[in-house]
Amino acid sequence: MLGAIRQAARVRTANLFSPNVTRQQIFLQTRKRIYSTETTSKSTSDISKAATNGATPFKGATPTETVKEELAANNAVKEELAKKKGFGFGKFILGITIFGGIAYGGAVYYSLEHEDFRDAFVEHVYGAEKSVEYVEDLQRQGTFERIGKDVKQFNNKAFDKGKDVFNRVNQIFKQPDTVKVPIEKIVKERKIELPEDPILLKLTYTLNELIDILDNYDVKDKDDLIKRAKEELRELGTHIDLLRIEDQARIQAHITEQNEKYNQLYVSKENELKRQLEDEKKRIYEQHYEQFNSELARESARHNEELKNELFRQSVEIQRRWIRDVKFMVEKERGGRLARLDNINHHLKILERISVDNAEHLDDSLKTHRLWCALRALQNAIEQPDRIPFANQIAAMRHLSSTDEIVTTVLSTIDDNVANNGVDSISDLSARFATVRDEVRRASLVPENGGVFAHLLSIMLSKVLFHKHGLVEGSDVESILARVQYHLNENDLDTATRELNQLKGWPKKLAEDWIKAARNHLEIKQAIEVIETQATLSSLSVV
Repeated sequence: MLGAIRQAARVRTANLFSPNVTRQQIFLQTRKRIYSTETTSKSTSDISKAATNGATPFKGATPTETVKEELAANNAVKEELAKKKGFGFGKFILGITIFGGIAYGGAVYYSLEHEDFRDAFVEHVYGAEKSVEYVEDLQRQGTFERIGKDVKQFNNKAFDKGKDVFNRVNQIFKQPDTVKVPIEKIVKERKIELPEDPILLKLTYTLNELIDILDNYDVKDKDDLIKRAKEELRELGTHIDLLRIEDQARIQAHITEQNEKYNQLYVSKENELKRQLEDEKKRIYEQHYEQFNSELARESARHNEELKNELFRQSVEIQRRWIRDVKFMVEKERGGRLARLDNINHHLKILERISVDNAEHLDDSLKTHRLWCALRALQNAIEQPDRIPFANQIAAMRHLSSTDEIVTTVLSTIDDNVANNGVDSISDLSARFATVRDEVRRASLVPENGGVFAHLLSIMLSKVLFHKHGLVEGSDVESILARVQYHLNENDLDTATRELNQLKGWPKKLAEDWIKAARNHLEIKQAIEVIETQATLSSLSVV
């Protein structure tokens, strides 16, 4: 029995320094060895007692049956150990936790490299902003490198101490067996106080486990080992604190030096800017003086030219007045006969003008009526639930309004492909937006230059985002999609298109086709409104 315990202790102590063996595996191996040794010892002692008393060693059972019972007991132990190794709910929760931690850590690292993903990650994930800022502070201060070096040195020391403990344990177990009197163990509190630093906390857990092992196997000189381990751990914590204080002092000295340097630069830059300001004032004064002289000369020449024009106008006015007075005198002398002939001729011209205007009004009225008919046909084609080409209506309006520059200009802005293929109605656009909205929501967290990992992470995070509804505020993707859906429900396609056009990156690329279709519909609708207004003005002018 004592030999089995020693052998199990050697296996446990040797496996402490193996990175591929867990504590559970060590416990199972030790238990299996002790159990097999106890079974063998018990069988041997029973046989010896039976032989001494003169009885049958196996008490009615054959040696084969006894071996079978031992094999059955060993198989029962193996089955119990196999059941304990099975998959349980705790392992499932542990796996989910590890996977979530890896995903969260990967997201934090990816946000340090890509600004767009960082903005989306900080905005939608709780506690992400503090985590990213803490990691950035550690990188700037070089804390990871210093702690890594210290931990490596401490690990080397711990490995040496562990080897020393292993050698001492081997020496103890190699000593001859002696009869030990069972005495009560005095439980001492050897646990090391847990520090606040995460690296030291992990090392403290490791040392506490080593203390438990030494207490269980009653290792010689374990108090000295534990005391030295505590002192070295305390020295390591003090050394890390000193390193932090030195870093703060160096940073403060560097900040003071930079402040003095930038103050000197500020004074020199201020003096330089003052000199430049004086030079610029002088240059501007000279430039404005030259401009003033040139402007004065130009104004003088213009004033002389205006005087000449005014003199010429007055001379023409005097000549016209003189001709009018002469004509008046001649008419007066002829008794007004020439004036009456001029009056008759004037009335004839007025009648002729009225006839021509009447014919033009009739032609304009007919053209306006035909234009209204073509416009109504175009409106009916656009308002249909399915796409209907309206190239014939456009051609008819171009023919009827060939003399109207406004209508011709509006019709020239309509693309021929749109006229031949037609445009989507508001109901079709609303139905398409339901599909576009889901695709945009999946890519809402992908940066412009994001890779496959960014797309997968965006798809995963989009499943847990809250969907917004109604006329909400905000510039994020969910707020924009909610406002677009609200305006589409109100049949306000113009405002919905403007809202969706505010998207950026991959979401805007996915919604580009829908925005283009909506713009085509709005352009045709706007062209119809302009043509309708022009037709109304033409009808009023005809009346």
